[in-house]
Amino acid sequence: MERIEFKNIKDETLRFNDDFTVEKESLKDPNGYEINLLKVSNGILDFSIIVERAMDIGEIFYKGHKMSWDRDIKRLLNPDGVDLKEDGAWEKGFYQAVASLGPEVFGTPDEIRTPHGTGAFSKADPERVYITYENNELTIAGFVPIKGYGATPQYEKWVYIILKKDSCFFERKEAYKNLSDEILPLDTGYHVQLNGSFMNEGGRYVLPVSSDRMLLRDSAPTEISPKAIYPEKLEFMPIRCYQYVPEKVYGIEEIPSFSDCEFLYKEPDNITAEMVVNRQNTKMALVLRPLSSFGRTLLAKRNDGEAMYAIEPCRTRPNSIRQKAIDGELKYIEPGEIVESEIVFGFSDDKETVDRLVSKIESAASYEKEIAEARRKEK
Repeated sequence: MERIEFKNIKDETLRFNDDFTVEKESLKDPNGYEINLLKVSNGILDFSIIVERAMDIGEIFYKGHKMSWDRDIKRLLNPDGVDLKEDGAWEKGFYQAVASLGPEVFGTPDEIRTPHGTGAFSKADPERVYITYENNELTIAGFVPIKGYGATPQYEKWVYIILKKDSCFFERKEAYKNLSDEILPLDTGYHVQLNGSFMNEGGRYVLPVSSDRMLLRDSAPTEISPKAIYPEKLEFMPIRCYQYVPEKVYGIEEIPSFSDCEFLYKEPDNITAEMVVNRQNTKMALVLRPLSSFGRTLLAKRNDGEAMYAIEPCRTRPNSIRQKAIDGELKYIEPGEIVESEIVFGFSDDKETVDRLVSKIESAASYEKEIAEARRKEK
């Protein structure tokens, strides 16, 4: 096994057996604070990891085509320059393709909390970030003390980002720990932004849920299709947020591109998948995870000149703490306990692969609707 510590890496390109490259890039944000990126590639996928933003994923390219939203890197801010108590502060520095949520309870904002928690505003410890290469697999690992809202952090986490040789997907694993002496709520998730240039002409969400089971939040105007993604030139305001419980999706491991995704075999009866596809059904971006990690989903749709079409896998729906408690959704972590999660982000421009994924995901939504109709008739 080859292991390299981040603190020993200069601004250079590391090569691992001609299968992977990792390049470190250091820059200054608009406030003058340092930002460090690790740019990872296996020749098919290229993505950046932001050390100062909880090891979040900055940009994603598949075969040289950008799959994540096209935001100016000037938006990227070091958390030291962001006061989370300011109104709307959670959107400052919002640049990532995959931004962490939580782990504190997030949801309806109040005078203490932001709607996304402090996960994306927590810096990894540069002394505890490293790269390992073994058996045609590259892992970037980082230790992240969670910033929190008080003087003393109550959570910490290890992040592991795993990329295989010649793979069209990468995996992100996290292991959270409760540092306090009390039982704490654990409310994690991700804001995933995968409407890259391949979606400029519009497209759609492919989801394991029927449209009539998607709850429109915040009294926004309704639309004909909650699953529609509109052309980039079409402004779309105000924000529409839909929350739902995704159904299980079967058979992803039958698709060659994803046959070596390990958790598909560990939890075969507990997997869900969601994706966005372009109008031609020729390119897609996939979010895949066990429901034991993230059992709920939020979609966030807005175009105020910059199109945002997010998929947000999360442990609970982003309601207020009171509503989460009423719904019985709050999850807890014991003192000293460690809770793990995993999620995969995959991409394809192979029409057969896209069509097979669409069929498997939409069949889950159809099956759920058939069961609901059968139950209605029984009553």
